[in-house]
Amino acid sequence: MTGSDLMASTGLTRATVHDVCEDLAHRGWIHEVENQREHGDYRLGRPARRYCFQPMAGVLVGVDCGQDMAMATVTDLRGRTLTRHDSAFSSTEHSAEERLDVLDRTVLGALEKAALAASQVLAVAVGVPAPVDVDGRTVGTANPFWERMNPNIVEYLAHRHGWTTLVDNDANLAALAEGWRGAGRGLRNFVTLLTGEALGAGIVEEGRLLRGVRGGAGEMRFLDLVEGVGSPTGIGALSREWAREAVRDPKTHPTSSLRELAPEDIDAEAVFAAAAAADPLATDVVERLGARCARIVSTLAVLLDTDRIVLAGALSGSYAGILRTIERDLPLYVHPPLPVVSASELGDEAVSIGAVRRALDHVREQALEIELPHAHPVPAPAHPS
Repeated sequence: MTGSDLMASTGLTRATVHDVCEDLAHRGWIHEVENQREHGDYRLGRPARRYCFQPMAGVLVGVDCGQDMAMATVTDLRGRTLTRHDSAFSSTEHSAEERLDVLDRTVLGALEKAALAASQVLAVAVGVPAPVDVDGRTVGTANPFWERMNPNIVEYLAHRHGWTTLVDNDANLAALAEGWRGAGRGLRNFVTLLTGEALGAGIVEEGRLLRGVRGGAGEMRFLDLVEGVGSPTGIGALSREWAREAVRDPKTHPTSSLRELAPEDIDAEAVFAAAAAADPLATDVVERLGARCARIVSTLAVLLDTDRIVLAGALSGSYAGILRTIERDLPLYVHPPLPVVSASELGDEAVSIGAVRRALDHVREQALEIELPHAHPVPAPAHPS
């Protein structure tokens, strides 16, 4: 941008604009572009002073730290992805110590892949399947699983590396991702429903993410009480469980291609792939999942009166059959106008993308308080007096 552009957008005087830009350049956030011909608008006479943001003044890390694995996405300060790296836990019952170690190694592995130093990280945001308060802690609960999913990650990474660390509920971060780059763009009211191993909702109302007193807004334990649902178990887990139950009964669709697999080898991906190929057993499972999801979506629609409900998660690209059943059944439970129900296009990256967004928002808000680790201001070109 030229100094004139900045004057027009801020209403500040020329002298003030250039003073502020020189300060930002000294801090390392921007630099002054020396060669105007690069921009194709060079003219005779005194060239306009032009400033450019430094997107590599630092980097951001967004992590999806789920039950099975940790996935880290590293981006520049425009949110453009530089690299991704993931690591699996030994089992879904891994210890808190293993969780912290794998998380740490995943982030460092991502940085190494991009030839970046740990000192270049301005903020790390981590999504976990647990309620999280404003300080990034999971407290005030009597749920050992939640406590194990967030074993004081903020303190661990801050102490180990000095990183500014932000921890949030994974569904909340998925909602940030949908509002930024997904199905929630341009909407002020929508719900993102994570649907993998367990259900969790990120609720956006009037453009704000709802969190609750202890970060528990969007927790789905109330589904234990909803007829035809019975638990917050996710689509990924139930598709696997129901398909395995079906193949153990020799009378249920004996020609199903899923019978070529051992029951313990049937996973959610196999079920949805078989359903896409019109396998009768898999089609029945998806139909059953859709009917259950219709009740869940109806409950959220009645409680929250929202514009859109987005089904997110690694399998969301395979939810066409589920969406058809929801569309069929939703009018049975909810009076018009009905919310739009769609599947996320972000796949298994939704939480890590939302974590990047959380880190990016933090850096923008705190920019003038952040000391950049490797600020190398570009010297301003000489100008005629």
